[in-house]
Amino acid sequence: MLSLIGWLFSLAAAVCATILATAAGQPTLQMLAAAGVCLVLAVLAIRDHENLKAIGAPNGAVASSTARYLGLVWAWAALSVLFTYVFIIDKQWHEWWQFFIGFTFAAVASVGFANLLDRDRAAGRTDDTLVRVGRVLVQAQLIGMIAGIISLFVDNKFPRAETHADWAGCNIFFFGALAIAAISVDALRSRARV
Repeated sequence: MLSLIGWLFSLAAAVCATILATAAGQPTLQMLAAAGVCLVLAVLAIRDHENLKAIGAPNGAVASSTARYLGLVWAWAALSVLFTYVFIIDKQWHEWWQFFIGFTFAAVASVGFANLLDRDRAAGRTDDTLVRVGRVLVQAQLIGMIAGIISLFVDNKFPRAETHADWAGCNIFFFGALAIAAISVDALRSRARV
């Protein structure tokens, strides 16, 4: 499982890769950076699920891992949007702060949920109700991400031309949604087999 130092390092590296690619002024490079970051985060989460399953970890451990990695993706998206629209892109995208607040809330809620599960496990107990609530929340996030991805295509926001101020945000949202969906599907599949 990802330690706090590892989590913070992963977050810093992911945000730096994304904002440096954005600063280069190459939309394709920023899209590739966002895709690469999200691919790495999803693979790390899936590997962690596999490792937990291999050692026979309880459902609470898988749920905690899932919440922590989902929080990592949400935090990456929030900070990438913040730095991109405050420091990098000159064009004004007036809605950026709304996405920043939403992504930040999801990140804090995910990490808080992971901490609740970890506290229970450290005390030697498993709250099955909390694990079930986590499963429902993961299912809801999965449905939300699928709807979000579809809406990006329906609204012609992905891929987005650089002439639109929200082009970088759309890339972050699209690949972040894919990562969250992949982590969620794997977590639901992993828990079903435990």
